[in-house]
Amino acid sequence: MATLVVPLVRKQRADDIFFTTMSVVMLAIIVIGFAPSYFLRGALFAHLPSVLVHLHGAVFSSWIILFVIQSCLISANKIRLHRKLGVLGAVIAGLMVILGILTPFGTIHRAAVLPSFFTQESFLVGNVFGILIFGLYVAFAIWKRRDRIVHKRVMLIANAMLMSPSLSRMPFMDAHPYLIGLIPLAMVVALFIFDLFTQKRIIAVTVIGGFLFWASDPVSDWLIAMPFSHQLVLWAQHHTLVSI
Repeated sequence: MATLVVPLVRKQRADDIFFTTMSVVMLAIIVIGFAPSYFLRGALFAHLPSVLVHLHGAVFSSWIILFVIQSCLISANKIRLHRKLGVLGAVIAGLMVILGILTPFGTIHRAAVLPSFFTQESFLVGNVFGILIFGLYVAFAIWKRRDRIVHKRVMLIANAMLMSPSLSRMPFMDAHPYLIGLIPLAMVVALFIFDLFTQKRIIAVTVIGGFLFWASDPVSDWLIAMPFSHQLVLWAQHHTLVSI
């Protein structure tokens, strides 16, 4: 019996270290990316273009902080508290999807200056598509919340979807825009490698979730190239979904 328990404990410990570390890395990317425009300007007290942008920043910040807390709670075996906070997480995730759709429309409507590698179509459609995929990942993770292996892996992949906006705001990305997509993909690849080393097998949810993550970029590019993307931008320029 002892020979079976020790490998299980080691696997669990490896899981705790990996997933907690990844959550902290993701938090660091978001803080660094949005530091000049949000965190170093006082966050909620920063002079932002609209109330909607303030809500967007507050909700998204709350989500990634909660993600780190939830990872730490699992590492500390605080399962009951983790589940209670999971209810709050589900509410925040729902708000993120709503705000993640409204905010890009507001940005286009204000004619805000975008990073040089964005077109208005890629900014609007890419962000809306990305947050919808994030929402689907989170919904699936909530459905599979009692399956530790599936839940934590899908949540990690879901949060990798949130990295690109932060990365795109880092100064050196103007010279290396390919890193905006490569770094989040590297996180998913790291999960695949981690599974191979610790589980000694390929875990289906990592492969399927990772493939869908990779496929989201070409699908997004295809949508951006469609005529309706330009029409959507024209609509957003002259209409607003919310007036705050």
